[in-house]
Amino acid sequence: MNKLRIIASLTALAVTSFIALPGLAAAADETITLQNSVVPRGGKLYKEKRVPVNTSLSVQVHTPGTSAKVNPLKRSVMKFPTDLTYNPNNRRTPVCPDSKLNQRSNLAAGVAAIVAICPRSVIGTGVAEIYIAKIHQPTALIGDPQLVIFNAGRDKHGNARMKIYAYSKTTNYGILMFGSLTKKGIENVFIPVLSNDSATASFRLDIPGSGIQVETDNGTETVKGLDPNYARSKCSSGKWTTDGTFTLGERAFPGGTDTGPETIVKATPFTMNCKGLKGNPRLKKARAYGPKRLRRGSRKVFKVKVKNTGTAVARGVKVKAYGSARGSSRMANIWPGQTRWTKVKARVTGRKGSKAKIVFRINPKNGRATKTVAWGRILRR
Repeated sequence: MNKLRIIASLTALAVTSFIALPGLAAAADETITLQNSVVPRGGKLYKEKRVPVNTSLSVQVHTPGTSAKVNPLKRSVMKFPTDLTYNPNNRRTPVCPDSKLNQRSNLAAGVAAIVAICPRSVIGTGVAEIYIAKIHQPTALIGDPQLVIFNAGRDKHGNARMKIYAYSKTTNYGILMFGSLTKKGIENVFIPVLSNDSATASFRLDIPGSGIQVETDNGTETVKGLDPNYARSKCSSGKWTTDGTFTLGERAFPGGTDTGPETIVKATPFTMNCKGLKGNPRLKKARAYGPKRLRRGSRKVFKVKVKNTGTAVARGVKVKAYGSARGSSRMANIWPGQTRWTKVKARVTGRKGSKAKIVFRINPKNGRATKTVAWGRILRR
């Protein structure tokens, strides 16, 4: 059966069902469950350092068997564990701008054509199931919708933004959604009206994931997330909890005007255990900067920079100067991947006319120390 005949059959089914089922306008009393998978790409999780992970979020809308319809999904607000972050790297996956992909784009062109607009911006993919025209019958359920997630950069608050394109070959209809993940772990996605105000039965979003097979003019190709570091996570408490609040309601197609009341459904929270290793700090790439012309007995200010390349927070970091000068300073805790600066006010003690070598020892309470050196010359007068 070709695509036009499939659509015609489903439309006829929808019309027949609307006429034949007297309780169709009643609320469907949906419940929603979700699952969230977070798997480290390198095999290890740490308590304090975030590492690249594969994430997969699955959402299922459950409608009572006695209900003749499924309420369409309008908005999803999901709360992820704050251990998980999205990290756009515009060099790796450039922002897909609104000037190239927006609500006025030809969203019925299909997945391959839309991906071709921003081919290097893909950060993830997904799949979905929908009930044509809200009809709660197996014959109205289609499972061909595919989703592609594009990097949309960051908002003014620094939150990671994304565009989510969804397309169904059966209905020959596409939509564009927008979402962002805040620093509090909240992802908010508004869902435009689907073809014939169809209802979402389930969806899954994978970042970066293994990809989906997409039809092209020359056969099929794999579309997948291109940045393995986009999703990063740590395991700070031994468990992750994901929950969500979903808004459902009917709208007119294609305008999207509300035609009925909204229903708010809170999903059953999903909790999974994780194991985070303690890790160790590692202070590297230390540098010291200061004046090159010194006088014995004077006090000079030196700047010391150090980066923690380890897997745990460097705590209680002290900096001590010795050699041709004496002084000390304290630094704030340095998180994995973080670079910090401190100022050390040191008294010059070297011999007049000599070449000054000032050594700075950077020592955390919970790890090994490192050193850096500043050079100069002590003046005769």
